[in-house]
Amino acid sequence: MEAEFINLIEDGGVKKRIIQEGQGEIPIDGSRCKILYKGTLDDGTIFDSSLDKERPYKFRIGKDELIKGFDIALKSMKVGEKSELKITSNYGYGNEGNSYKNVPKNANLTYEIELINYKQAKKKKWEMTSEEKHQEAINKRTKGTAFFKQQNYKEAQKIYKKALSYCTLTTEEGNELKASLQLNLSICYYQLEQYKDSIDYAKKALDLKTNQQQKLKALYRKALANIKMAELEEALADLREAFKIDSTNSAVIEELSRVKKLLKEARMKEKEIYSKLFQQKLYDESEIEPKEIEIKEAKSEGSSCCDPNEKIEEENQLKQKDDKKEVQIQEETCEEREKPKIDNNENNSKIVEESATPV
Repeated sequence: MEAEFINLIEDGGVKKRIIQEGQGEIPIDGSRCKILYKGTLDDGTIFDSSLDKERPYKFRIGKDELIKGFDIALKSMKVGEKSELKITSNYGYGNEGNSYKNVPKNANLTYEIELINYKQAKKKKWEMTSEEKHQEAINKRTKGTAFFKQQNYKEAQKIYKKALSYCTLTTEEGNELKASLQLNLSICYYQLEQYKDSIDYAKKALDLKTNQQQKLKALYRKALANIKMAELEEALADLREAFKIDSTNSAVIEELSRVKKLLKEARMKEKEIYSKLFQQKLYDESEIEPKEIEIKEAKSEGSSCCDPNEKIEEENQLKQKDDKKEVQIQEETCEEREKPKIDNNENNSKIVEESATPV
């Protein structure tokens, strides 16, 4: 027994009779539907059909892509459902008809339509409630994790960032979801060798002050990135904090041991370098000092005996001194020679007087 037609709107302009039952949810405004259909006029003339197409027709509800009767009917159908529709001209092509499809004015239409599947329309972010955004963030996190497992870290990172933009809940649950996404971003950036970004997202997760397990993960992620950046002291501090939270965590214990070993090796190497520099400094000074002394001594010797001009000048000075002495001797000799020429009578008393003076 065939099902009866039911009114989909109050004025009876769109009626539906189910030929084949479908299942699942029904689409809403904005949903993208894949359908098969055939349209006929009252006299049975086919004016439109998708059955002769290679692919199902894609129809978006609420965008006036075909006729209003389609929008109304599809919002009542389930996936797999096949129905017969009776649509008046008011919900069809109206009093103008459609010359391209040979539909006359004010024509009533009959359709057979099947809903193959549909993609649920998504609300815009600004249209969502905080709870809806929270759920969308969870959905995107799941999608991002699928890419992460495929080692597609770049794509996973993009999706985790989008998910993070939907985190608006300030409840404990909301903060834990936000911290979870930040930790996921931290490890994505670590795998992409962008260690500074990895540290930044780990810090953001720590700032949320969520549960101890997430705090431990954040400290561990931060420590791993710090090791890669050779910030061993920072890494050691992070791992010690993580160890306080869980002293049985094998990953933390292993990294703690490794960082201590790396620090010890770095300090020994640093000590060795300073020691070599100190020895090199002493060696250089011992080589330079004798050379300076040697140069000074050479300079001093050169000034006294190596410069021929200075030697000639010195000889000239000695010669001048000898000449002066010779002149002086000659003058004294002359004076002596001139003394006997003095009148004995005039100086007799004076000579007597000088002979009596004590020497």
